[in-house]
Amino acid sequence: MFRYLRFFITPATMLLMAAGLFAGGFWLWLPALTFVFGIALLDQFFAQDSKDAPYRHPWVLDLALYASTPAAVAIFVALFWVAGSGAQDGLGLGAWIERLTGVDVIARRNATPWYDDVLMLLIIAIPITGAGGLAGHELTHRTWRPFDLWLGRLTMALNWGIAFPIEHVYGHHSYVGTPKDPATAARGDSIYAHIPKAMYRTIVNAWEIELARLDKLGKRPWSPSNALLRMGLFAASFTLLAYLMSGWLGVIFHLCICVLTKVVLEILNYVEHYGMLRVPGEPVQPRHSWNCNHAISTIFTYNLTRHSHHHADAQVPFQDLRAYPEQPEMPGGFMAAYVSSFIPPLWRRRITPKLIQWDRYYASADEQQLARSANHLSNWPELIA
Repeated sequence: MFRYLRFFITPATMLLMAAGLFAGGFWLWLPALTFVFGIALLDQFFAQDSKDAPYRHPWVLDLALYASTPAAVAIFVALFWVAGSGAQDGLGLGAWIERLTGVDVIARRNATPWYDDVLMLLIIAIPITGAGGLAGHELTHRTWRPFDLWLGRLTMALNWGIAFPIEHVYGHHSYVGTPKDPATAARGDSIYAHIPKAMYRTIVNAWEIELARLDKLGKRPWSPSNALLRMGLFAASFTLLAYLMSGWLGVIFHLCICVLTKVVLEILNYVEHYGMLRVPGEPVQPRHSWNCNHAISTIFTYNLTRHSHHHADAQVPFQDLRAYPEQPEMPGGFMAAYVSSFIPPLWRRRITPKLIQWDRYYASADEQQLARSANHLSNWPELIA
């Protein structure tokens, strides 16, 4: 039973975080901080999960994915309410909670120092991406199920991630490991060098892909058939909700979270694909992404940590992804790798042995030639040697 229920932990955690935001003070950021470092630490103590047993009731796991959308909406609405001041009470939520619990949450919000709000915005973007973003990612891959595809794109649009569903499915999975892929960081690049390039190239690639699709259909770029414009309209309506609830400060909160969740997503891509190389045009193999079978990370990412199989066959539902323990593994688990990437010298120390191992034991002859060039351009002596 736990094999099924564990995938409901993420949306349940998101709902608890949304409720905690109304408590004000350190409750704005402490649960999210615990979420991040808790996963990183627990991954070190639990055995890796390499079981590939099939699930007999996949519809139960579909419910876990679908539950992530209302959970993400709940935490965004709570954020918009937190952005209010004075007597503002967006959607009457404060009065409703006071009737229910007897706690004057509006007073608690107004007494919260500004730095708690800042810490909240910086930290809570990670669990928001981990819940809504990764569930949306899984759903956008289900192009054969219109409802799932629609819900996935809607979920990604909550934080203005309208380019990702197009570029990721139809671009990244074709370009992975090549210079055209926004998600594959070049060897030697820190997250601070990689993220601006990745954001820009994701938007450019998505627009090119969508224009090519519309051209085949004989449609104009600025028509209702443009999926980017449709998602953008929904995203704008959500920003309007932030304004109606909390004025311009609500809009600022929303746009800050939108930028930060995009940063979080690019860091996830960074640790999943760092320094990988593939000859353009050759088939994508399991070796072309960093894999991870740490049990706790697997639960909170809907098996996205099993990235080697995900890239070998992007149409496989998350519950059917195989562990592939023999494939190259990211250092220390998904969240540990994520956290270490913020400190470039630490990331360099942890990823360099992995890159050397990949070059020697996983790369094809042509990829080894690419690796020699990439190592030279990295300016990392340990790779050049």
